[in-house]
Amino acid sequence: MKRFFVLTLSFFLAATVSLCSPLVYSDEPTRDGIWLMQRDNELGIHIQTAELNLTPKAEAKPALKHRFIPDDFDLQDGNAAIFYLRAMGFLEQESARNQLSDFRKKAWKEAESRGEDPSNAAPNSWLNMPPKDLPIEEVKQYLSLLSFQPRDLVEANRRRSFSLDRNIRQVASPINVLLPEIQYMRELARNQRLRCAVAIAEGRADDAIAILGQQYAMANHLGRDEFLVSNLVGAAAAGIGFEDALYLLQMPSTPNLYWAFASLPNPLIDMQSSLAFERQLLFEEIKQLKEVDETPRNAGYWKDFIERVLPKFQSLLLLESQSTVQDTDSIRTHFIATIGASYPGAMRYLIEEVGLDRELVASYSTAQTYFLAMKRYCEQARDEHFKWSAVPFADAMANRQFKGLEERTAADGARIGWATLPTTTFLPAFGAVRSAQQRTQQSIAMLQTIEAIRMFGATNGGKLPSSLESLSVPAPMDPATGKQFMYELSGDKAVLTGHRFPGLQRRIVVRFDSQTK
Repeated sequence: MKRFFVLTLSFFLAATVSLCSPLVYSDEPTRDGIWLMQRDNELGIHIQTAELNLTPKAEAKPALKHRFIPDDFDLQDGNAAIFYLRAMGFLEQESARNQLSDFRKKAWKEAESRGEDPSNAAPNSWLNMPPKDLPIEEVKQYLSLLSFQPRDLVEANRRRSFSLDRNIRQVASPINVLLPEIQYMRELARNQRLRCAVAIAEGRADDAIAILGQQYAMANHLGRDEFLVSNLVGAAAAGIGFEDALYLLQMPSTPNLYWAFASLPNPLIDMQSSLAFERQLLFEEIKQLKEVDETPRNAGYWKDFIERVLPKFQSLLLLESQSTVQDTDSIRTHFIATIGASYPGAMRYLIEEVGLDRELVASYSTAQTYFLAMKRYCEQARDEHFKWSAVPFADAMANRQFKGLEERTAADGARIGWATLPTTTFLPAFGAVRSAQQRTQQSIAMLQTIEAIRMFGATNGGKLPSSLESLSVPAPMDPATGKQFMYELSGDKAVLTGHRFPGLQRRIVVRFDSQTK
């Protein structure tokens, strides 16, 4: 099924797994940063495993001493987007941006001279390195070119609101809005990874905690933007934070952060604004569809209507027909022919499924029947998808009706005809988008569980709990199931396993450092 943003969404959904480099899986285990990666052919999924050597650590005193995002009392009124734009150099720092460009060009040339893939040159080559393996002085030299960023990221963390003030409902074509600032925020997330890694390598736990908090704040802010792509970049930034936290929690000096993770907004990536806008996207892109209703109109009206909407349908027509002809007259002819060919299916839909009177529908022109079916189908199909955002993700994933959405929508096209195509083109990959949101929540819940385990060890002689029920504080539920994580104790190690999302499952193997027992 064709969808708007299909390539863009595929890219950013993949980015929520790793924003640093593409993950390559094989039947044999391969190492990528903290993850050991392997494909399970029997289950048809990829499994990521991280092994952590932990130090038991009691609850912080006071318990809320550490927070990643300030609580509501401490948040300041103001727009965080201004500070992100400053940190990206949109409002200043042209000299620094030029130096960064020179740095990357030099690194690319050096990689090429060694016969290496230049896309893996520094700073990209540093992103998946464990903190202990980083060339610290080189990384710090690179980060010195970005020395203007930290102060603005600190300020962004403190701000209550986030708005890029696009006035999107007044834009003629929302799907053509460019988002360079969102692309640059991906770079901010990468730079934050390097800062966090340097802080961990140098034993500066408090600095690493602060940087991790800024990463979560960025994710939370992007989760409020009106575009799903922005939300997915936010989920990717949180994914970087997840990996950084796995290194951070292994530092003996890291305080227990159970309540810091518990205090993060839930969900961290809200998506409320973007989902509301996506639900109306077809009618905001093709605003003329709003005037279509059951009132019969004459042929002259519909001739004019076709002329007004033709530019909006041009790309869809070319995509559907796989035609290379792009002159307006040929496209108009093809569009009118498509409307005629779609008439029988559109008429049946309006009578049999919408429930309109047969005589009323028979009085409509071919064009009115087609566009009215298009509008009514959009209203029905979009809500069949979007209604599931109102129930917990685990409940949706377990529901047969939700699981069959993709197949039913595809069948609609075969039954009703071309009048469904604009809707299916503009519908987001809803299940995948919700999965990205909930993978973020699962990662936070896993980190919180790890901290509960460290808290247990601090009061039980450095021992691992026999089960999650043994913990002194609640173990959060896995958002994919609404139930506890899978946990298995075996000798001196325990395995914490998250429920698998489509195509991916994560496992954390934890041990306590023998010197602390």
